[in-house]
Amino acid sequence: MIDLKTLTLQLIDGEPNGIKLCRLAGSTLMTVVVPRDLLSQAKKLPDIPKRGVYYLLDDNKGRLRRVYAGQTVQGISRLDDHFVKKNWWNTAVMFLGPDSEFSLDVVSGLEERMIGYIANHGSYVAENSVIPKPFVSPYTEAFIAGLHEDILFRMGVLGFDLDAVGEDVSDDGGVFHTPRRGIDAFGRYDSGAGRFVVLAGSQVDMDCRCGTKDRPVKRLEDLRSMLKNDGSIAEDAAGAWRVNCDVEFSTPSAAAVFVLGGSQNGWTEWVSDAGETLSAVYRGK
Repeated sequence: MIDLKTLTLQLIDGEPNGIKLCRLAGSTLMTVVVPRDLLSQAKKLPDIPKRGVYYLLDDNKGRLRRVYAGQTVQGISRLDDHFVKKNWWNTAVMFLGPDSEFSLDVVSGLEERMIGYIANHGSYVAENSVIPKPFVSPYTEAFIAGLHEDILFRMGVLGFDLDAVGEDVSDDGGVFHTPRRGIDAFGRYDSGAGRFVVLAGSQVDMDCRCGTKDRPVKRLEDLRSMLKNDGSIAEDAAGAWRVNCDVEFSTPSAAAVFVLGGSQNGWTEWVSDAGETLSAVYRGK
């Protein structure tokens, strides 16, 4: 006996790395994959349900570094608040269904399962600080469990393995950001290789050239131009220029000059969430 599941995957505008709609035969649950930089476009899609749950992912080609789970009654528009307040995610995966089948109790119970699961699986950082404890009717427990299994199956098919364990998805120094001039850029430092990665979703100050008037940094200006031309640097809904892929640099200073322009010392420009500079975290050890 062969157990078959039929999954329909639709690519908006035919882009393999763009917005995706996923449906499973026999299920009313719709999966919507939303790249961060395409949020404004995703909100314009017609006939998308409003109620459901979602993951925010810090995804690097299928390697998950940070994961957050939540619920929504606003559909894709729920991501607007996360776009402003959580700058680390680059992909959202939403699971939305009709109000008639997904009561608020079901959605809350499903959210609880999702948060509990990511807290105990994989080697990524689970960004939810609290696991909620909503009342779940015993009559809906089996339905919720089935939905969660369906979601895990779809995540695996889409290439987001919530059970993946590996040294390359974690980092000892966490995420660093740039506080200067309000530029919303963030990245990770690989202490073993001595390299710095500017993460997808980071803002780039395209109005400020790399280097000084007397000493321009041509290789970084050329890199900006190349990424802009191939669409890897694009304007978001607010008019800010952002990279939509990870960009690796040989030094923290090169990474800082790339996103901020001018002449920068990356060891002091990159700061942790605790307010420590990259130098304090690594050179102070």
